[in-house]
Amino acid sequence: MGARKVIITDYPDEDLIENLKFNIDKCEYLNASGSEVAAEGYLWGAPFSASMSSGFDLLILADLLFNHSEHDKLLSTIRLALKRLPSASALVFFTPYRPWLFDKDMAFFDLARQGGFVVDKVLEKVMENVMFIEDRGDELLRKTVYGFVLRWQL
Repeated sequence: MGARKVIITDYPDEDLIENLKFNIDKCEYLNASGSEVAAEGYLWGAPFSASMSSGFDLLILADLLFNHSEHDKLLSTIRLALKRLPSASALVFFTPYRPWLFDKDMAFFDLARQGGFVVDKVLEKVMENVMFIEDRGDELLRKTVYGFVLRWQL
């Protein structure tokens, strides 16, 4: 992994965090990596715990943009968590599971630009199958994974 410290977060629900801890414990690669890996509950935009307060070189955000009402808080969290270094970046990957709201998903990146980030699209890949076959909406969009990198505009 190459990281000295990895913190995996999710909504601060005891069952969710326990499941993350279980997965960490069972992952042989993580256990052999020599990295300090922890799971913590976190609400976007809230103050950080002591273990998260020093900031991070890399953030990985996966399938979070569907929660449109929380985009401001998510961006606030990125501002708090990402070190202000030219090399620091936030990777944002998602699939529009609700394709009729794709414009709202993408609005996050406009907000990020307005908030002082440079946004670069790094991936648009159509997968072979949709993840949830019973979902409705444009199948091509539901099969497409998008990836973006956010960096500070320094």
